[in-house]
Amino acid sequence: MKIMGLDIGGANTDCVIIDINDKHEIKSIQEYKEYLPMWKDNEKLQECLIKLYDNDSEIEVICVSMTAELADSYTSKTEGVLDISKKVIETFSEKIVKFVTFNGLKSYDEILKNPLDAAAANWIGTVNAIKYIKNNCIFMDMGSTTTDIIPLKNRTEIASGHSDTERLGTGELVYTGMLRTNLATIVHEVPVKNIPTSVSSELFTISADIHRILEHITEEEYTCTTPDGKNKDLTSCKRRLCRLICADLDTLTDEEIINITKYIYEKQVEQVTQGLIKVVEKTGLTSVIICDLGNSKICYNAAKKLGLDIIDIDEYISKKSMSIITAIGAVQMYLEEQDTNIQLIHCI
Repeated sequence: MKIMGLDIGGANTDCVIIDINDKHEIKSIQEYKEYLPMWKDNEKLQECLIKLYDNDSEIEVICVSMTAELADSYTSKTEGVLDISKKVIETFSEKIVKFVTFNGLKSYDEILKNPLDAAAANWIGTVNAIKYIKNNCIFMDMGSTTTDIIPLKNRTEIASGHSDTERLGTGELVYTGMLRTNLATIVHEVPVKNIPTSVSSELFTISADIHRILEHITEEEYTCTTPDGKNKDLTSCKRRLCRLICADLDTLTDEEIINITKYIYEKQVEQVTQGLIKVVEKTGLTSVIICDLGNSKICYNAAKKLGLDIIDIDEYISKKSMSIITAIGAVQMYLEEQDTNIQLIHCI
């Protein structure tokens, strides 16, 4: 039996295809990621899904989580969930299709009745993948756009919030990420020649630029589009960063650019730390499993500030697999429904 897991995000659609034999042994695992900016290209979703499926007739089950319902192409989350789920069903009309919700996996008919149950439920898939590492812990996962801070007790999520709005209030969701975050949402001013200097709120530069400059990510890992539509080399990243304070490469020295970059990095660590403090105070948990996209160590440094016991997810899973962990978790949820006793986190 082959099972496909999909995580349809606002910028990327992640995919895993797992082949399991009759003895419940894993024969193969294939992992894919497709960049699809749903805020402008949501009509291309089926084309993207077909590409990932690649006419593999052996796939029997499709398990789907989503966050793309919040994309600007939709007027409401309900509209987004209904459109995305419809496109999935139309693409895989001959398959068993299940959607990740806050109440487990649900059929398309159940999604039609309660579409918001599937809205931004991707982190439920993530929890189901990593819960076999440690029974009681906080899982911190910084992605391209947001950071999840998810508490678990007895292998079950105990989050205070479920919707994005609720989680933003509880600290369990921090809207800051490695790639797509507008730097003007991280800082309101930066030091320039020892003078606190206000920043422009224009979308001149994003977090990928500072992490590229600090060598936390490679040019290949800078997977989103740039604000100016230009290159992702170091010079281009520094040029965009200069515009944050309406400057350019002629008016700022390289040392000044690096100082600004390091300052913003520390402020991003502070953003994540504030969310983590809320979760720790609420739950009393002292162990943290961390996952940082690239080599930024933002989650690590936030946990270190609070003196928490740190477990690096890299000890259990490759960075490539971790980048599609929600899709893997969606499949894990189905395997548990089938009582297979397979723990994917120990197989990938």
